[in-house]
Amino acid sequence: MNLFNNSFDSVIILYTYLLTYNLSLIVLFWTFHQFIMINFKTIYSFNDLKLDFFFTTVITLILFSIAGVPPFIGFYSKLLILLLLVNSNFFFFYIFFFGLLFFGLYFYIQNIRFLYSTAKGKIDYAHLEFMRKTSLYYMYSFFLLFVLIFGLILMDDIILYFYWLFS
Repeated sequence: MNLFNNSFDSVIILYTYLLTYNLSLIVLFWTFHQFIMINFKTIYSFNDLKLDFFFTTVITLILFSIAGVPPFIGFYSKLLILLLLVNSNFFFFYIFFFGLLFFGLYFYIQNIRFLYSTAKGKIDYAHLEFMRKTSLYYMYSFFLLFVLIFGLILMDDIILYFYWLFS
């Protein structure tokens, strides 16, 4: 059974993969930007990131999506790439990509492990007050996390959008 008929399907799948990966990276860097806006000066101040539950949760969910853990949209985009490689008879690239997926998963799990390790220090109340004032960040973060978590519902819409855009 051939799932992908032509090279146009391949391009659509690759664009979908790049869109989901870039969306995850935008949310990740936006979270770091919001954290840096509190005027932390040194690299050691990132240790205080562990004390904020919302930042920790957002970063964890984004890293799970980038790593390709199954309920997130990153898994489905990587699954489409693997199916594309198998149907195109690129078995060497399939094995290579599969190995890289495991290395990436190990890397992101180590980052999450560091994020949840024991934190030393106190909660900076100026930081908490600043985050209460930035409700726009929370609103956009919840929307983008919804897209990352429940992306399977939206995956067919994304693919249809690319078909419409590039046909």
